Amino acid sequence: MNKMKLSVFAALFATATAMAAPKPLTVWIMPNGASPQETLEKRLELFTKKTGIPTKVQVLDWGEAWNRITYALSNQQEAPDVLQLGTTWIPYFASRNEIKPLNEHLSEIQPARFVPVSWNTTHIDSDSIIYSVPWFIDIRPVLANKRILKKYGITRESVRSYDGFRDAIRKVNEANEILEDGAYVRGYAFPGRNDWNIPHNFAPWIWSNGGSFIQKDSAGWHANILSKETLRGIASYLHFVMDSLVMPEALQSNTAQIAQQFNNGELAFIVSTSEIVMQTRIHGNLGGLSNARIGRDSVLVLPIPQGSNGSVSFIGGSNLAIPSNNTRKEALDLLLFLINDENLDAYTKQIGLLPPSKKVLQKWAKDEDYKTLTIALETGRTYVPVPEWGDLEQLFGSMFSTIWEQMEIPSLYSEDKLYEIFKQYSIEIDKKLNYPTNSFMTLAEFKDSWNQVNAPLEDKSSDSAKDTTTSVADANLKKAPFVFVAMLVLGFLFAFFRKKKK
Repeated sequence: MNKMKLSVFAALFATATAMAAPKPLTVWIMPNGASPQETLEKRLELFTKKTGIPTKVQVLDWGEAWNRITYALSNQQEAPDVLQLGTTWIPYFASRNEIKPLNEHLSEIQPARFVPVSWNTTHIDSDSIIYSVPWFIDIRPVLANKRILKKYGITRESVRSYDGFRDAIRKVNEANEILEDGAYVRGYAFPGRNDWNIPHNFAPWIWSNGGSFIQKDSAGWHANILSKETLRGIASYLHFVMDSLVMPEALQSNTAQIAQQFNNGELAFIVSTSEIVMQTRIHGNLGGLSNARIGRDSVLVLPIPQGSNGSVSFIGGSNLAIPSNNTRKEALDLLLFLINDENLDAYTKQIGLLPPSKKVLQKWAKDEDYKTLTIALETGRTYVPVPEWGDLEQLFGSMFSTIWEQMEIPSLYSEDKLYEIFKQYSIEIDKKLNYPTNSFMTLAEFKDSWNQVNAPLEDKSSDSAKDTTTSVADANLKKAPFVFVAMLVLGFLFAFFRKKKK
């Protein structure tokens, strides 16, 4: 009987304890940094110690994050209490009323704490309702290998302009340096059409030349690809390949592969996320690069080379938001905890991306590399916060991918085809934006503009660099005999086996 009483008492005690224990607050994040879950859980231990509320972190791969979050926010599965959203995702979910407005809590959030370029990502364009809070900033500067620059007498000042940057790339290329493992050192490389960052890669060159992806007028937002300024920016990027400064083979690589080449000491320059800087200060056992080649060579952070409109870096990042159907008031407490200055400082140091807090950035700016980054924030740009941006980014990715295909198969390249690509995608972009498409520039007008923006680039190329169209044509002619022979052989084999089967 006593045993029965004890069992009943134990069961009641366990039930009461379970009922008294608060339900964990869940946080969904993406893989930020080398150990995303452990890094955040360490910070959240402080929250639990302070509030008594346990937390649970779930890491979503970037490839699955969009679908998982879409299902959760549309009530198709249980949503978290707080979640990370890429800055360009905010307008989409906000327009669907799937994340909570935070205006009534702005006195606690204190918007003035955040740098303007980051705070501008918290809402829909021209809307005063705030739906998220900045968590970290992804700014993409030029990263340089200090050893290579020192060896070839390349200084920070000498690569400040676009022309100086091109001259530095050419200088490294012409040296034909070979590393101990047999790899050649090249001046610069970037990924091509198979990459997930294609619009991000074009953005700084377009913006630094006064162009833009979309532009607003009295009728709304519309495509701005076929503007002289945007064409100048696109041309400045394409010319790295057209003038043989970047090898066409690089266009077969993605961001991770290009970054690995830089980490191996094979590239003097890349344009990439700032997390590499922090990684060179962390040992490989902890997910860092201090014992890799780039860790030994050391990294120098440089602004994007100046175009006709200055130096403009691409800025992305992630914000924190609360699902609209969330009823737990503790969710706000958790969000406020994560965005306080102490946590922003500690967390971003671990993942290597910039904190959005002005006060924290002032401390970071005492480091020369991060000082360059904080200065770049003043002129950097984010994408326009419109709900359609997710679809637009897909279109821009397809458009630039098609252009790179022209570069990879030189016989496809022509100004007529280039114009058709720009025109076709401009029409598609305007449809997405519900913009009443007007007439675009004609082919003749495009050729005139294209020749104007290309002329200065061609004039400043070295004598060894080929003419824009000739270089790609020559490359194709070199390949043509081999391709022709291969086609004959394949045709013969196909006919032989077909006849044999009959």
